Amino acid sequence: MAGVIDRYVATLTRDLDFDPALARRMADEVAAHLWDAAEADPAGPSPEAEQRAVARFGLAREIAAQFAADAVNRQAKRTWIALLATVAVTFVAMRLRVMWLSDVGDSLSMLAPLIDRYAFIAAMAVGAIGWFAFRRSVLPLAICLGTLAGSIAAGIVRAGLFVEGAPLHVLLAAAGEIALIGLLLCHVVGLGRFLRRTALLRRPG
Repeated sequence: MAGVIDRYVATLTRDLDFDPALARRMADEVAAHLWDAAEADPAGPSPEAEQRAVARFGLAREIAAQFAADAVNRQAKRTWIALLATVAVTFVAMRLRVMWLSDVGDSLSMLAPLIDRYAFIAAMAVGAIGWFAFRRSVLPLAICLGTLAGSIAAGIVRAGLFVEGAPLHVLLAAAGEIALIGLLLCHVVGLGRFLRRTALLRRPG
């Protein structure tokens, strides 16, 4: 039958299971701390000593909420870095497409150049506001994701990359954009999951 410390660590691990690496690390660290505290108890190691060590350490839900908040900060940082990389690669790819189109001309749509340009500008504006005012919010990141995806799609349509026989460097830049959009999507979804679980841990009861 599991002891007090084992049950406490199991509860903590379950509360942090949205981030398996964090859950494993915290379980090891907390278990080591609690066992040391129980063994150092004046009455000697016992279930009662384990209970006292756990009581001094605090409620598992509250400790998990503190760790989860740190995890949210790290995930938000990774997501903003992914956004920055996507913006940079998208800008370079746009310039490459413009240079190539100056030779072959725009194709397929007159609306695509407007979407390409202004969706990118909107992503930059929303990203700047989000960075300064809503850094831990999913909303500005999701808006940036959508506008960048729209800009990239419009740029590909505008250039007719799969019709006109674009040069390799233009195709590689477009592939980089698409890959980074996928990476950014994963990070945004992950941040949303972290925020939801952290909010649940902070609810009473």
